[in-house]
Amino acid sequence: MLALLGVPVAAAAQNSPSAQNKVSSSSGNPTATGGGSSTNSSQTKNGSRLSGTQGQAPLLLPPLTVKANRVVPERLQTDKQARKSLDRTPGGVALVTKQHIEERKASDLADVLDFVPGLVAGTRQGNEEQSQISIRGSGLESTYQLWGLNLLQDGFMLNQADGFAYLQPIDPDFVERIEVYKGANALRFGADSLGGAINFVSKTGYNTPLFESDTVGGSYGFVKNYVGSGHVFGPWDYYLGLSDSELTGYRNHSGAVQRRAFLSIGYLTQTGFNIRFDANYAHNDEKLPGALTLAQLETDPKQAEASFLTYNAWRRYDFLKTGLTITKSIGEFGLIELYNQFIWHDLDHTPEYAFLQGSSYDWNSELRYVSTAPVLGHSNYMSVGVQYGGTLIKDLEYTLLPGGHMGALQRDQWDHALTVGTYAEDDFNLTPKLVLVVGGRMDYSRRSIVGYSSTYLADPTGGTDFFSGISPKFGVIYQLTPQTQLFGNISRAYQPPILLEESSPVNTKASLGEMDAEKAWQFELGTRGTLNERVNWDLSVYDYEIWDELQNVNVVPYPDAGYTIPAYDNIGRTRHTGVELGSEVTLANNLARALRLGSWGDSVKARFAYTFSYFRFVDNPKYGSNQIPGITPENLIHSEVVYRHDSGLWLGPFVDSAMQHWAVNSANTVFAPSYVLVGVRAGYDYQPSQRKTALCRFFFEGRNLTNATWVSGVVPDAGNGAYFNPGDGRAFYGGLRLSF
Repeated sequence: MLALLGVPVAAAAQNSPSAQNKVSSSSGNPTATGGGSSTNSSQTKNGSRLSGTQGQAPLLLPPLTVKANRVVPERLQTDKQARKSLDRTPGGVALVTKQHIEERKASDLADVLDFVPGLVAGTRQGNEEQSQISIRGSGLESTYQLWGLNLLQDGFMLNQADGFAYLQPIDPDFVERIEVYKGANALRFGADSLGGAINFVSKTGYNTPLFESDTVGGSYGFVKNYVGSGHVFGPWDYYLGLSDSELTGYRNHSGAVQRRAFLSIGYLTQTGFNIRFDANYAHNDEKLPGALTLAQLETDPKQAEASFLTYNAWRRYDFLKTGLTITKSIGEFGLIELYNQFIWHDLDHTPEYAFLQGSSYDWNSELRYVSTAPVLGHSNYMSVGVQYGGTLIKDLEYTLLPGGHMGALQRDQWDHALTVGTYAEDDFNLTPKLVLVVGGRMDYSRRSIVGYSSTYLADPTGGTDFFSGISPKFGVIYQLTPQTQLFGNISRAYQPPILLEESSPVNTKASLGEMDAEKAWQFELGTRGTLNERVNWDLSVYDYEIWDELQNVNVVPYPDAGYTIPAYDNIGRTRHTGVELGSEVTLANNLARALRLGSWGDSVKARFAYTFSYFRFVDNPKYGSNQIPGITPENLIHSEVVYRHDSGLWLGPFVDSAMQHWAVNSANTVFAPSYVLVGVRAGYDYQPSQRKTALCRFFFEGRNLTNATWVSGVVPDAGNGAYFNPGDGRAFYGGLRLSF
């Protein structure tokens, strides 16, 4: 309309890789980028307003200037740009920086995702990457791997086509930052899960020094070594990271070895054309200790489950991923991205009920268009995409003999998953303070099994289809003050069952076509902002109304078996309600100067992440309104106080606490005990002023200093009563990081 009235609209763009990439409301003016502002001039070139009456010059509307910027590919954004992009989400999001990752042991994702409220992460066997991760109650039924949320690498899907995800290939040392989109807020990246998405933004030659290394060692035989290198030469850049970690383990029969590598090669021209090739390799060899009953946990948390010792439970796999990303600037403010990926995964696994073997082949592609072009003179951000993915698994199962040996063949089949999805989202600045967000997606999925299935396992063959219909999203962001936002959204989420849930051998309802997809509506309100540059916060309150949530009843296959196998079924109605609060408060600045202890500057900051999770059955004929079992305590707190001195010294205590026990079975007769874990971190950073990339960091961390017995992972509804994966006891770690 403004264009029809003849209002001139000017737009400015920056072309460097670090340019501000999106119009952001966090700057205090939603129509500006990087602190710039829109200007409404009420003067002519002579400095006086024209009245437009008869005999005078015609009425001219004042010129409106809308600043927008060229879209910068995800890998080339700074943390500041990524934060502004996240702040255009009308719901719960979080950003984990490289500094946060590097200032802790960071052997697994549970180490680095601790201060993300609403996200619960635990490990099944200490330092090895066997994490259970849940966002807003996603994947509560998962036992050995991860599903219920989407893992992304540089904005593109890492999950298999059915939603199954492998965490082990992801090394925090290869990551520049981590972005978390909670629940149905992940639509911008095309996520189609109840939990949302975790996006790992990989390092490149643009943000990695020529040489960096990190060595960490400590309790329970843990040693990890990392070396990396990045460089830019002309239009080319590269990053190469190598890591090796080993541990003997806190528990009996829990040792592990992991070796990982990541290579990225990019080509970027001044015209905005960018080609990037990535390759990721991982080798994993681990012993499995199993879970314990409550009595065993309290008596000796270091022991292994008896059947896991009898059958020498272990897990070995090799993983190789290759990906090619092509991005091209379109016009002044558009960007088109094409992504193609192929993954090969080879597995030998002996959970106590079978000898599992097989290879999987995964491929997926995505075409995405992003635009920051103003619309009708108003700032606007739009993303549209189409996704395609396929998974083919050679699924072999043998009888497991004592000692971990292979017996007779029980299953020989091909499992296949296919998914096709399309999505669109638009953020429109209706006024300088009000952003409207509208989006939606549709998904088609297919699960099929072809080949031999034994009478003993009674696995189904054939195929089944799932279609989501339209999953809409409606959101709003209001800039209450230049530093404070209010936001809210109503969004639909959809998640079909994975192949494991469809084909579990003793399911109460599961054969292909019998299980239903999970469906939910998310209602959310929140606020985030900064007060006087001393207090920042991010608060979300949400309600998830869910239909057909999947339940995992880990059943004993025959009397006195001594172990369980997973069995899945749909629950009619459930409700996930929660509060997520993250905050950082500067308690003091220049404390040493005030006490006349020197001329150096310093600061004392407190961080706090609180998660309240109220997950319940709704009018269930068997469980009433019981708590839904899983890894998530109802009240979870992570807190720390950190003192930083300008000389490079930093130190501070931290406390992690589950304030009350929580249910691990649907009958709510068994509960995981509450816990309080006390620790301390300290370090010294030496950084020559003339070399910005040069750094020498000494690091120390003490964990669980009171040697408390606690639960870091669970097996929900375990038929044999072995629900609990104990967390590590008292532990100490030290390390050295070098870069130049």
